Amino acid sequence: MSESNVCKFGFMRTFFMVIGIITSVITVLIILAIIAVIFIKPYGVDITEVVPAIIEEPVDSEYDHPYLTTKQENILESVGIDVKDIPTEITSEQEECAIEAIGVERVNEIVAGSAPTMTDILKTKHCLE
Repeated sequence: MSESNVCKFGFMRTFFMVIGIITSVITVLIILAIIAVIFIKPYGVDITEVVPAIIEEPVDSEYDHPYLTTKQENILESVGIDVKDIPTEITSEQEECAIEAIGVERVNEIVAGSAPTMTDILKTKHCLE
């Protein structure tokens, strides 16, 4: 092998080693973040219950709220919100709070039957308490 080929090989070897180390570190950090979310339960949300509520077909809730779809009920129950505690009439203060939190367009979409996202729930949870 000529000296230039050895130099190129050394550079490539070092380059791929650095890429491998960076990839390994990122993978470990992602795994640790997933474990932390599962065990720490930020905002009191158990992610292991939310994901199935979003992905699977909605099952009938114990309580049929007059203004929520079955999917909305399942998602709210999965994050620990008792659907029975959600008022059947939304006060103007609660509506203003929700509009402040997620915006008028998103509130109108949810009122029309769109399922609330995890972000919507976390941002408006305090409005319903």
